[in-house]
Amino acid sequence: MNHIKLVLVDIDGTLLNDNGIVTPKTIAAIKKLKEKHILFGIATGRTPYAVKHLIKDWKIDEYVDIIMGFNGGCYFDMRTQNMFSCYLLDGKYIPMIFNEFKEFHFNAGIYDQESFHVLKEDDFAKNIAIKNKLPLVVDGLKPYYHKQIEKMIFMAEKEEIQKISQHYQMNSHSHYRGVQSTAILFEFLNPELSKSKGIQKLCQDLHLPLDSILTFGDELNDYEMIKDYIGVAMGNANPQIKEVAKYITTSNNEDGIAQFLISQQII
Repeated sequence: MNHIKLVLVDIDGTLLNDNGIVTPKTIAAIKKLKEKHILFGIATGRTPYAVKHLIKDWKIDEYVDIIMGFNGGCYFDMRTQNMFSCYLLDGKYIPMIFNEFKEFHFNAGIYDQESFHVLKEDDFAKNIAIKNKLPLVVDGLKPYYHKQIEKMIFMAEKEEIQKISQHYQMNSHSHYRGVQSTAILFEFLNPELSKSKGIQKLCQDLHLPLDSILTFGDELNDYEMIKDYIGVAMGNANPQIKEVAKYITTSNNEDGIAQFLISQQII
């Protein structure tokens, strides 16, 4: 695989192990990518405003070139410090979404640059704010009904998120797209948006061949980028991700990214 120009990785369940850290072996592998002049980036559902701070804690900030956030809705070029956005969700659909899922129990949140806005304060909201090092703002989300947003997330217990996901899959929606990103999160996005679409825009901007992109992921919001590029599913990945992946590596607790890069002689 000597034609790889960019490696993009998901965060939770992929780059981070279950203890929330990037292991020394994975850090060493990322460093070797830089030595090979291969770009390294993150493709996540999280806000890039938070990730650009978190990569310092993970000790990889000097190696990250691109942070693609909001499941492809925008990307931050660490080299130029410029942000590029696309495929926003119209806030007028927020009350429609709430009405559609009114039978379920959840909290809802919206990332707004350096803050996290929610319906109510609960453990889900507080944990996400702390995890992303963002202040928590309880405002009921009504200020966003007349704005364009990157995404809205539902936070709930695993069983409730599964019910929400099943309900979404049984009904057609033209104004928004829904996807489960973790066991306790379900996200609402512009219907045209996916990590794959975000990568496509990124490649156009950076003049990178589409067949030179290597991607790693584990959950359903990674589906398109795993299917459409040189996709590698983590050993712990959702079975649907493994079905469309070109390769399967070891789990996020077994240095799956590093193992693959070494075994395929990319580094």
